[in-house]
Amino acid sequence: MQDSKISVMIADDEENIRAGLKCIMDWDDLGFSVDYEAENGEQALDIIEKSSPEVVVMDLNMPRIQGIDVIKKAREKGYPGRFIILSGYSDFKYAQSAIKYGVTNYLTKPVDEDELQKTLEDIGRDLSLEKEEEGKLQNIRKKARDSVIQDLLRSNELDLSIEELGKMKLMYDKYQVVVYETYHTNRQRPEYKLPELLSAFIDTGEYESCIMNERAVILLKGKAAISRFRKFLDHYDKRPIQEDSPLDAIFLTYGRCVDKACDIKISCDEAMKLSDRRFFGDMGVHKMGYEELAVLSSQNKSVITKDILRDYTQKIIGFMQAGSIDRALETLNEMKACLCASNENSTAIRIYMTDMILEIKNQISRIYQESGDIFAENSEIIDFLETRFYLYEIFEYIQDIAFKVVQMVRGRQGARSTMEDAAAYVDHNYFKNLTLEVVAPLFGYNNVYFGKVFSKEIGVSFNTYLNKKRIEEAKKLLTSSDIKIYDIAERVGYSDVDYFGRKFRSMEGISPADYRKKAKVK
Repeated sequence: MQDSKISVMIADDEENIRAGLKCIMDWDDLGFSVDYEAENGEQALDIIEKSSPEVVVMDLNMPRIQGIDVIKKAREKGYPGRFIILSGYSDFKYAQSAIKYGVTNYLTKPVDEDELQKTLEDIGRDLSLEKEEEGKLQNIRKKARDSVIQDLLRSNELDLSIEELGKMKLMYDKYQVVVYETYHTNRQRPEYKLPELLSAFIDTGEYESCIMNERAVILLKGKAAISRFRKFLDHYDKRPIQEDSPLDAIFLTYGRCVDKACDIKISCDEAMKLSDRRFFGDMGVHKMGYEELAVLSSQNKSVITKDILRDYTQKIIGFMQAGSIDRALETLNEMKACLCASNENSTAIRIYMTDMILEIKNQISRIYQESGDIFAENSEIIDFLETRFYLYEIFEYIQDIAFKVVQMVRGRQGARSTMEDAAAYVDHNYFKNLTLEVVAPLFGYNNVYFGKVFSKEIGVSFNTYLNKKRIEEAKKLLTSSDIKIYDIAERVGYSDVDYFGRKFRSMEGISPADYRKKAKVK
């Protein structure tokens, strides 16, 4: 039984014979379907040429055109089907004539049912094997062709001749490579792929598509296809891309047009390089062309280190705590520009940004108990950052956090003066390496002027205020815990335990150890 029925034509000038042949066999059960009938040779040849039935059961003695001549003409025109010849002649003189045209099935009239059934079964089995082999060959050809396309994209050294490329329909006067990615900001929306959108502009035979480096690649073939691709881009350039537009979920890049198959790799490399920059694209950018590579190459590359990123993080936290949203946003924008100008990939930058947000959460939550509603759970933060397609989305997320933190800080500060805010900042960050040079910029001052204003409004110098705060916190730890003195010194912001001891004695009149002993006696 075949997966699909084998089409059959019965050709005989006698209607009762045609009807009889249809009745004596269970054609359907054998996997055949009698789709055509012919009462003369001319009609039979016309059906063969137009419909190409897979099997022809035909009487040799036909009016208008003899059966042998039908077979001869059909073979000359490339007909590949099987013939079953019926003849009233008992000798095989006519069969010998048919053999040279590839006819191997010869039955005499009246037709023996068993003999016809066996013949049909043999033909069905042979055709099934041929189709299976042809399917395997087609797969092999497709794989070989796909391999050639991959080679064209990856290498400029080809082993194929112009003739061989032509046979594969890969020989054209122009080529251009397009790389695209699809993503979903709304999972309810249907998934679109670029070939579906291109089909309105470019015929499917004018481009090849494949997957390379986990990205979808399209190879445009010929001037016409490239011209239509440009019209496709112009179509979307003339109007803003709406949120529900198919192109809103697609980012594409394209390399230059090249004239030779061996130069396809140049266009592919350019498109791939631009695709690597997708993460750094601005809002609303859905395509990048090879023309932009010149701009990218002219930009000075910045070097990103953990120390640089840590410094940015601490500055941003400081501005948040100082209630300075403008300075916090300026620093975020500076950091974003630095990341965009670096050679870091999106994975590394996602890791950097995750660490940064978690550190902001850690420090702010430790100082401000009421900040819990501002931050999501760590797992939610990590999942959010891993699923962002653009860097600007991550920075928008951090900016939102910054606004909420600053709003909270300002709510606590009320109508306090700037210097009172600075003192409050010291109260919350005394354990850090604070200096005038660090704190003054957070509040928009240079360090000299800030020091003078701070002393005037708070009544003591900045360093005195800082040391008093640190010593007060150290006294609490000395009386409430058994923590080693050198650990207490570090916890309150002194890296040198001897310096801590001198400061403590100058303010309290006794050493930290004696203060602890005295407190325990009480």
